[in-house]
Amino acid sequence: MKDKRALAKSFDLATASTAVLVAFGVQIVFQMIFSLFSMPAKAFTWTIVILNQVIFAAVAFVFCKVKDVDPLAVTGAKRPPKWYFFPLFVLIAVCCVTCFAPLSGLFTRVLSKLGYDHRPNYFIPLNNGGLFALAFLALTILPALGEESMIRGVLMSGAKRKSPMFAVFFTALIFALIHGNLNQLIHQFLLGMVAGYLAYLSGGIYACAMVHITNNAMAMMLDYGFANGFVNHNFYYYVAGEIGALPTIIGVSISLFALVMLLICVTCLYHRERSKVKEYGYPGGKLGERINAYLIFLSTPDAASEEEAKAEQGTKKRLDGYTLLITIVLVVVLASVVLLTLIPGGNG
Repeated sequence: MKDKRALAKSFDLATASTAVLVAFGVQIVFQMIFSLFSMPAKAFTWTIVILNQVIFAAVAFVFCKVKDVDPLAVTGAKRPPKWYFFPLFVLIAVCCVTCFAPLSGLFTRVLSKLGYDHRPNYFIPLNNGGLFALAFLALTILPALGEESMIRGVLMSGAKRKSPMFAVFFTALIFALIHGNLNQLIHQFLLGMVAGYLAYLSGGIYACAMVHITNNAMAMMLDYGFANGFVNHNFYYYVAGEIGALPTIIGVSISLFALVMLLICVTCLYHRERSKVKEYGYPGGKLGERINAYLIFLSTPDAASEEEAKAEQGTKKRLDGYTLLITIVLVVVLASVVLLTLIPGGNG
């Protein structure tokens, strides 16, 4: 058996993108298989929802084994944040929901005006506490494990070899596309940007998983609370983007300000931790290069790790041909799934 210390700590971008494509392909195959069986629509939906997350986690693990990559290193399981970060992650997620969700709701209204109306029914049981708990597990806990292991674990480990900013943007884009829902595109992309930044900052999926859990939990609790009368209807309609323009602008502005302040707070805390073990020297170069250098400093605990992180990125400014091809294929395939919902009759 290979010594764990000899295992690689990350994937290259082509392999990481291939892993996402494989997982997506396996999900489609299983959906086709289950569609051959006669089963209630709700049972089919819940089976697929749960199975998709299991497939994400399973494919990530298989690729780690095949490519001799340490799954604990890829997911950052060995480096959990300090306890006081977790309440900040929850607050960040709350700000994301109250900032991004109304924008997403407004985007949905624009799409409706243009004739697009596709809102998947996930059969969330709003009148049964026991079934709601099961739905909470399937739609909140499992996605935070499956999707984050694949997107902010495997995929980010490959994307960050290009640069930190590319890693954050690219994983956010793929995160938004894998949901296959045009209505949620803005919210998922912006949330993915925040989650990706926190993942890179902390060196693992703990932060983004906490943000993901809180985001999904709030969405479910808002629907459940509104249906059962313990969530204020004005707040519910604000989050859904179905309230007046002025209240929405004011609310989004306040939430955005709070979000930025929280992200600065978390960044400063990580800067303080890193400064205890190494000194940060302000590099020269363009603004993007300075930001990338600072993110590397924040995400690596000591000088040796920092040099290793820089070496992983390599010196190439452009993606090689094979990597570029796989990356484009991944984006095109997932974007096609989202755009297919625009076809009349494809949104039933």
